[in-house]
Amino acid sequence: MASWNDCTVTNNHILPYFDSKTMPPAVAEALTTLPFERNIFKLLANADTLFIPFMKLLSSCWGEGRTLKSSEWQLTVLWTSSLLDAPYEWDMNEPVSRAFGYSDEQLALVRSGDLSSTKLFMDRQRLIREMVRELVEANGVSKANMVKARQTLGPKAAMEVMIIHGIYGMLARVMRSAKIDFNPEIPGLLDILKKFNAKAIEVEKREAEENGIAFYE
Repeated sequence: MASWNDCTVTNNHILPYFDSKTMPPAVAEALTTLPFERNIFKLLANADTLFIPFMKLLSSCWGEGRTLKSSEWQLTVLWTSSLLDAPYEWDMNEPVSRAFGYSDEQLALVRSGDLSSTKLFMDRQRLIREMVRELVEANGVSKANMVKARQTLGPKAAMEVMIIHGIYGMLARVMRSAKIDFNPEIPGLLDILKKFNAKAIEVEKREAEENGIAFYE
């Protein structure tokens, strides 16, 4: 099973990983919705009827129509994985976060939930942290933070935080329940992600500079 302290690739999963070479064509196609084949998707494919529309939903998180900034999307995912004790989810998304300017220091602080530094994090990110914390610990965002989210993030981005948390919260629970194994390392993954997200990365870099927040390349 994936753990925080040992990234050894094991073979201890409880549910089977579907093989894209033997699964029905529509399911195999859904498996390639995102650029990398991962154990979590091969687990989800056990529920093939639900898997196909789910992958469309998941891929929409990468879409340009999203209002939530990419760094905020990744904060939502990483903080969800930290709170729900899902190291595999963190491991999958840490390289994405690095592509969007997160440093070792920032990642360590996100893992601990300490976003107090005004040089490393913005008020929007601190609000997202609180929204996710309340969703996990209280099963709902408080009225005060919902009002703040409507005013600070806007209705669309506020809803995106909750939906993205819901998606990755479900994935975290699947990973833990099925005892998912780490994937083998993908050589050059960060460069691939930077190329794939080049347009969004430039937006993030510009906005970070405008707000006096460090952006690490």
